[in-house]
Amino acid sequence: MSSLRRFTVVTCVAFPSLLFAQSGRRPTSLPPEVVTATRIPGVNYAPTATATTLDAAALRAEGITHLADALRRVPGVAIARTSSVGSQVALFVRGGQSNYVRVLVDGVPLNEPGGVLDLGRITLDDIERIEVVRGPASVLYGSEAVSGVIQLFTRRGGGTTKTRAEVGSGNIGTRRLSLGGERTIAGLRATVQGDHHGSAGILPFNNAYRNTGVVSGLSYTGARSDLRLTGRYNSSLYQYPTSSSGAIEDRNAERVEHRLLVGLDGGRRWTDRFETRLQLSSAEGHPRTNDGPDDAADTLGFFGYFTRGTVVRRLADLRGIYRLTPNHTIALGGEFSRETERSQSVSLSEYGDYPGAFRAARETHALYAQGLGEQGRFAYSLGARLDDNSAFGTFHTVRAGTSWRLTDGVRLRASAGSAFKAPSFFENFAEGFTVGNAALRPERTESAEFGVEWAGTTGLFVRATGFSQRFRDLIQYTSRTLQPDAPNYYNIAAANAGGMELEGALPEFARTRVSAAYTWTETRVTDAGFDEGTGANFVAGGRLIRRPEHLATLTLVHRIMDRGSVSAVVTHTGIREDRDFSGWPAAPVELPAFTTLDLSTELPLPSVKGSTSRLQVRVDNATDVRYTQIQGFASPGRIWYLGLKLER
Repeated sequence: MSSLRRFTVVTCVAFPSLLFAQSGRRPTSLPPEVVTATRIPGVNYAPTATATTLDAAALRAEGITHLADALRRVPGVAIARTSSVGSQVALFVRGGQSNYVRVLVDGVPLNEPGGVLDLGRITLDDIERIEVVRGPASVLYGSEAVSGVIQLFTRRGGGTTKTRAEVGSGNIGTRRLSLGGERTIAGLRATVQGDHHGSAGILPFNNAYRNTGVVSGLSYTGARSDLRLTGRYNSSLYQYPTSSSGAIEDRNAERVEHRLLVGLDGGRRWTDRFETRLQLSSAEGHPRTNDGPDDAADTLGFFGYFTRGTVVRRLADLRGIYRLTPNHTIALGGEFSRETERSQSVSLSEYGDYPGAFRAARETHALYAQGLGEQGRFAYSLGARLDDNSAFGTFHTVRAGTSWRLTDGVRLRASAGSAFKAPSFFENFAEGFTVGNAALRPERTESAEFGVEWAGTTGLFVRATGFSQRFRDLIQYTSRTLQPDAPNYYNIAAANAGGMELEGALPEFARTRVSAAYTWTETRVTDAGFDEGTGANFVAGGRLIRRPEHLATLTLVHRIMDRGSVSAVVTHTGIREDRDFSGWPAAPVELPAFTTLDLSTELPLPSVKGSTSRLQVRVDNATDVRYTQIQGFASPGRIWYLGLKLER
């Protein structure tokens, strides 16, 4: 069936099922302002980008504690996990690569240089909301913002003193503990939060997960100035007995990381029309991999691997915002960033040890401009950016978007833009068993989308968005080098991705909210590069691996009493292409579709004056479906959790 016919059939079949929704306080909503889409606070023009906002408090009320699980609600987003909570998670937005999304917390990037990010350890204990913008955003955020941007906003505190705590446990050794509070003193709002998550995992041995974090924030808002300072420290450990093909065989492999994030965001409104904003951020990570010999007899083949690293990203961004009229705004900005990485590794084998080490740094100077506004039924946004990088030179990106209000509540949208992703330091400078290529260029993409949305006065909402992406200069690894010291990475592959996102909302009825989302994605490799054969990662004319063609979610939330709720979420993941890496060459496989049901309830308990307490029960995969997300790796069965929440 052709792409056009598939597009038509999917639209006709799926569009009626869109009319499911949220209203009031809900996990998915459409606020009048999505800061991530424009980086200009206080602007309420009609949006030209596709964005979804998730209310983190509503997600926590359903027992969702990790970002990866929350993102399953968002159209266009596919998640693939190697095991249970804490395991490595790959994120695919609109068919793009897993390192094509920039993820930020209060403006501080979480990605390593080159886009690498494991979502498995990002928790939501201190988060107020999550904004997900789909489509190219390099014009505002530079490298990595290829298929989208995800930004988490932490709690800012209110005018009263509050304390909150949660404790709970479940099967597979699940445990959770958090304690936090907020207070306002002399106009300063202070927040602090500490949390711990843990699990014994679903595999028979060496599958523990531990994640401990501390977050604090201090904010001030005056008549013409605002300032926000945040700090976040996180320490995580994940033990994995699996090989690269999923075989359970290793009793001591583990990944450990310590991470410190600091961010400062401030603004000054000099006149009623002109303001400036300054953002400073520092992200420092210390990842470590330990995989020594299992015992004294483990001396054959490759029997040990160790890595140590330090990754630092520092950024300064200054922009001026001028409101030409109440309906038209321009912004000009400059950005400086410095990225450094120091890495050491050693592979132990019966043939000898293979050490590797590199130390590298690069700087980027960027200038960007943006104009947006609204006139009558018409809204627009225009942007351009120039990045000058010390490693790969200059790179320019653009984006243009428009929307047109046909009638009250019905609006058409269209946008197009370009984006890029810089190589990782490992791809550039790796030494030892793998050799990097300092001459790599950034991967690049051109994207376009068209959408229509209908927002009724009673809370009814329907949106459909068609999208198309062209990926070029994809970086590909090859072991077949012409010379012993030749690099293993080259810009050579290319692919396309396109599809449609459907989402909708119904008004609340009988204290019940219903929502649904559906995504159809078709990917195709247009240049396989070095890969050959049916088992290669890139097969000319084939699909990109691990991207489902069909994704759908249906969510029902029923309010009980004043502060309680019961929810049910059905998630369907369609068939995906993958590779079986247990043999060489890797054999192509098709992972079957699966559907899971998650249930949760939060019930108020008798409380003393001035405090509230709630009982939370959550069951993931309630029907205990057996499924596979990544070939060779086990997925969780039924997992339950019982917790107690207190707030005063």
